[in-house]
Amino acid sequence: METWPRRRTLWSNLSSRLVPFVFAAALPLWSQQTGYGVVYPAAREGGQYMHNYYFPPSPSTTPWAPCWSPDGKYIAFGMYGSLWKVEVATGVAREIAQNGKYLSSPDWSPDGRWIVYTADNDTRSIQLEILNVETGKTHALTSDEQIYLDPVFSPDGKSVAYVSTKPTGYFNIYMRAIANGQWSGEEIPLTRDNKYERTRLYFGAWDFHTQPAWTPDAKELLFVSNRGVALGSGDIWRMPARRDGGQEAVKVYAEQTLYRTRPHVSPDGKRFLYSSTAGAADQFNHLYVLPVKGGQPYKLTFGEFDEFHARFSPDGEWITYISNEGGLPRLWLLETYGGKRKPVEFIELHWSRPMGKLDLRVVDEKWVVTPARIHLFSGDGKFYASPRSFARRGRSGIHSFHTTGQELYDVPPGLLRITAVKGFEYVPAQAQAQVKAGETTVLTLKMAPLAGFDKTGWRSGSTHVHMNYGGNLHNTPANVLHMAEGESLDMVMGLAANKDNRILDQQFFVHGGGEHPASAGNPRVKLHIGEEYRPPFYGHVFMLGLRDHLISPFTTGYEGTGIESLYPSNTDMFRKARAEGAVNGYVHAFAGETDPLAGELGVAKGFAVDAALGTFEGVEWSGAGRGSLIPVFHAWNNDLRMAPTGGEDSITNLHFTKLVGSVRTYVQSANSVKDWLEALRAGRTYMSTGPLLDFKINDQVAGGQVPGSGSIRIHARAHSIAPLSKVVIYKNGKSWKDVPAGGLDETVPVTESAWYALYAEGPAYPWLDAEYPQALTNCIRVYKGSEKIRNRESAEYFDRWIVKLRGMAEEWPWWRSQKEKDHVFAQFDEARGIYKRLAAEDQARR
Repeated sequence: METWPRRRTLWSNLSSRLVPFVFAAALPLWSQQTGYGVVYPAAREGGQYMHNYYFPPSPSTTPWAPCWSPDGKYIAFGMYGSLWKVEVATGVAREIAQNGKYLSSPDWSPDGRWIVYTADNDTRSIQLEILNVETGKTHALTSDEQIYLDPVFSPDGKSVAYVSTKPTGYFNIYMRAIANGQWSGEEIPLTRDNKYERTRLYFGAWDFHTQPAWTPDAKELLFVSNRGVALGSGDIWRMPARRDGGQEAVKVYAEQTLYRTRPHVSPDGKRFLYSSTAGAADQFNHLYVLPVKGGQPYKLTFGEFDEFHARFSPDGEWITYISNEGGLPRLWLLETYGGKRKPVEFIELHWSRPMGKLDLRVVDEKWVVTPARIHLFSGDGKFYASPRSFARRGRSGIHSFHTTGQELYDVPPGLLRITAVKGFEYVPAQAQAQVKAGETTVLTLKMAPLAGFDKTGWRSGSTHVHMNYGGNLHNTPANVLHMAEGESLDMVMGLAANKDNRILDQQFFVHGGGEHPASAGNPRVKLHIGEEYRPPFYGHVFMLGLRDHLISPFTTGYEGTGIESLYPSNTDMFRKARAEGAVNGYVHAFAGETDPLAGELGVAKGFAVDAALGTFEGVEWSGAGRGSLIPVFHAWNNDLRMAPTGGEDSITNLHFTKLVGSVRTYVQSANSVKDWLEALRAGRTYMSTGPLLDFKINDQVAGGQVPGSGSIRIHARAHSIAPLSKVVIYKNGKSWKDVPAGGLDETVPVTESAWYALYAEGPAYPWLDAEYPQALTNCIRVYKGSEKIRNRESAEYFDRWIVKLRGMAEEWPWWRSQKEKDHVFAQFDEARGIYKRLAAEDQARR
């Protein structure tokens, strides 16, 4: 019987000078060190897509990676960072293994005595462990800094095949003899490192060998490899189960994939299950069956949601799999012959240890329940999310989930530490409590608005949010709005986009260029669906406010596809979008701290051309980075118009991604999508990863212009939930005036035509999901008479940029015709001519 302790209401109004009490031991090591570090350091290839589509979530709030017991009575799976099994006939689920790591990917030995599984050390490494099913005891099979994935017993129980980064950091398949739960032989490499002829888009140069699946005779394995494949995680191959068997591998099926394939051979050895989007045919993953020796696939499941991690039952009559139908990934069954589908409902959930309950409420300054983001560390040092939520991890590395404001769920006993965050405009609230087994701990966290900040007339939005991107959660407009409310975000610019050859979320586009119906009547947050056009050569861009249709094709320059040429250019596509009324901008344009011209021109290689030709309005930060200031300031130095915008590129249905609203655009506008976009077009913006800025010259805000009349009045303030180390006004690209903590109000003489912008930054702060706090207003231009803002050095900077760009484009091997090259290079030349004119105007002035 539950007992209710005395209600304790805890809240904390943190000042930016206080150090959050989530101690270093509770944070991932790399997060402690940098705020945005390297995860899974043993891997030399892979990245965000591999971590989300291939690596097990750590943790998940719902089942993951199911496998059958040999007698077909139980299904084991990962959930809440533990291993569980559910009795299929009754729906009774029991926790069967847990420790300080996040456990997943179980595989049962053929005799039913053992379960081998993965143990994630919170992104430091992933090891193999094994459970004695009878005793419940576990022990490690590996103990190093490497990554081990996909452990599967051979059908005779004598070996385990698995994937490892050992020893070089690339992903290969091994097998190793095992007896009585212990290794009984040396590991045998089945595949070798192999390098593609060039670096592949999103997948690097080194091949991946993943997802081994045994044939019933234990003589062969199916696996997935991108050997010889330009795009995607690879084709399905078959190889003999012996040393260097991969050298004898035979391709079974060729298809563009994204880690979801996971073949599983039927008990009779004749065919195998796998998950697929059928290349570009479907934006969703569904289940297919194919002969082991190759042939034509047969589709088993359908619907506007994803199905993956499929396994045949021991008798072949049922298939268990994961489906995100309805939103969260859940465990399902499919009748192999008959087609009946049914979810596996957990009638009872039994933990293997005593647990307490957390009754959590988050309220605003008026004591009204309010959505927020929750970071929680329990008594066992691990993260536990509400089972109604999707467990997330942002770029800070700190686990979180979004709440409606009220939760009641199980947590381990011991010291619980919790932080509630609600965007940039509320001070994080923190509390801690001793949870007792069998009792319910009640916590209320009160969110207080940031003192001194007046938001009147300014509305925050993210220019770069994806709802569905082939991920684990099936997202909806309603859920995206829920997350945005939890971050106190006013506008969400959802972007339909391609992933490789698939087009995702295009069905949510609505005509007219305004608000999506899902947010109609919601006064707190508005949704718009635009497009991310994603050419890897010129750079990705947003197109917001498209009135009639999405721009197609969604990309250019994809090797091995029908759109591998560099024609059309971004200039061409910007102009087509503008003809539809769109506001255009380069997204995640530049990253890091260095000048993009010193490297490969960043992501936005086409920036210099389109800045001169005036085809876009915004340049987007997707994280903090001083390197982005360099090209933007050079552009402003010659009065080229572009507004700083913020859009974190949150792929909101992934578990390991930037959090929605973590980089945002503040726009002075009314509370409507169309007004917000028109104000962005006019340049009344600032970008921010946390700081809130207040900047005026005379009565003009960011993006305005002032005719010089002897002197100007400058007003500058910065507010932040995080400490700030620098607040400065830039003038014509140079630091001009430091702004003190109390702000600056000053009248200064006008001596020349110039632009002014307010900038702020500070050290890394855990509750802002960015590298560090950073904010920049659009510039305010002050003109002295008819004098123009010109700078020869800045014009020459972009001339050098375009020369480098042309050299890179000349080397592109997949132009379709000389006519295409001539068209694009004429645009380059036109832009260079503009920069030469600007340089000459500055020279003449001097």
